[in-house]
Amino acid sequence: MTTYDETLKVTTEILKKHVDADRAIRPNDHIQNDLGLDSLGVMELVADIEDRFSVTIPNDVLSDIATVDDVAKALVKLAAEQGSSTPS
Repeated sequence: MTTYDETLKVTTEILKKHVDADRAIRPNDHIQNDLGLDSLGVMELVADIEDRFSVTIPNDVLSDIATVDDVAKALVKLAAEQGSSTPS
């Protein structure tokens, strides 16, 4: 089972590819307001996360995601629902 801490770490690593590499990424950072991703950047991030975790993030879940913490929590929940193991 994927833990929150593992998921947060991997999510942060993925995010670093989409934002200024020198910027510290915190769980409470808003993906668009704090990290500066535009709508295209968010969709690219979602695609990378879905590929990395082998999940599909439904639109209703996606609409509730605003922060890095929200992403990690949603992934843990989706992994539990879809019976996934640790990220590949």
